[in-house]
Amino acid sequence: MDVKTYLKIIMVFALIASCQDQKKETTSLKSKLEMEKSSSQKKEATVSKNLESVKMLTKADFESFFPKQLGDYNLIQVGEDKVQGIGSGTYIKGKDYGNTMTYVVRDGHRKGSAALRNFENSYQSTMKAPEGREYIRKERDGFKTVALLQHKFNTYNVAVIYNNRFQLTVEGHEKPDELWTYLKQANLQILDVF
Repeated sequence: MDVKTYLKIIMVFALIASCQDQKKETTSLKSKLEMEKSSSQKKEATVSKNLESVKMLTKADFESFFPKQLGDYNLIQVGEDKVQGIGSGTYIKGKDYGNTMTYVVRDGHRKGSAALRNFENSYQSTMKAPEGREYIRKERDGFKTVALLQHKFNTYNVAVIYNNRFQLTVEGHEKPDELWTYLKQANLQILDVF
């Protein structure tokens, strides 16, 4: 056998071996991708089941949560944003529509909600508020709270996380300590079943 023929035979075997290695790599890659896809589908199914098992608040739940009266304020309206998982109660003092207060419940377990993370970041932050505003991060009755004071507009709010799920915020013209008393007047135990 001459050298040319011998080299041709070696090249054919090398080519065949190379193709088999590529085939093994392709098969291995396919298997790996299929395993990752299967794992991903299992995770999605688990997340979906977990979300399905979490009961979401309805407008009727919000209506039973917000008290008819908070101090001198009377409830005039309950609103709901189903997509965002937010309920709000609007209150007025006496018959003065210029003196309103809003109580908001935001469901932190709603898909896409960042309420819990944003609250915690705000509580941990040392950043100062823009001019004319002030943040007060304070523990009240064992709860971490964040208050935003907007002196220029005579508007204040205080927020808290309840049950590691719901962000409760009351906003009005009273100082945060007064707003905190209104926040606690709602029947918070209603949220315990969710």
